[in-house]
Amino acid sequence: MSGDTKTGAQVDRALDMLECLAGRVLDGMSNKDLAAALRCPPPYVTRTAEQLVRKGWVEKDEATGRFRITTRFSRLTFRVLADFDRAKQALEAAQRNYTLSN
Repeated sequence: MSGDTKTGAQVDRALDMLECLAGRVLDGMSNKDLAAALRCPPPYVTRTAEQLVRKGWVEKDEATGRFRITTRFSRLTFRVLADFDRAKQALEAAQRNYTLSN
């Protein structure tokens, strides 16, 4: 497998893992659960989860060993929504200015 293909597979797995975990915020998922959901070997899940933990997207509950998504994910969503709101306000201002000038 070439480096680009391997990297692409790792990125895909990380994004798929985030999607799985987004639906399990309260109870999280075990390594075994994630391996089954992602249809990959458990060591792949471990490596991917470790990277997501390092980046702050996922946390591991040390008491249960289960992974869950962090609030970083929701903060990102709020940033996107705020940006859409700014774009909407700019468009509305441009429309008002256009109407007033014509």
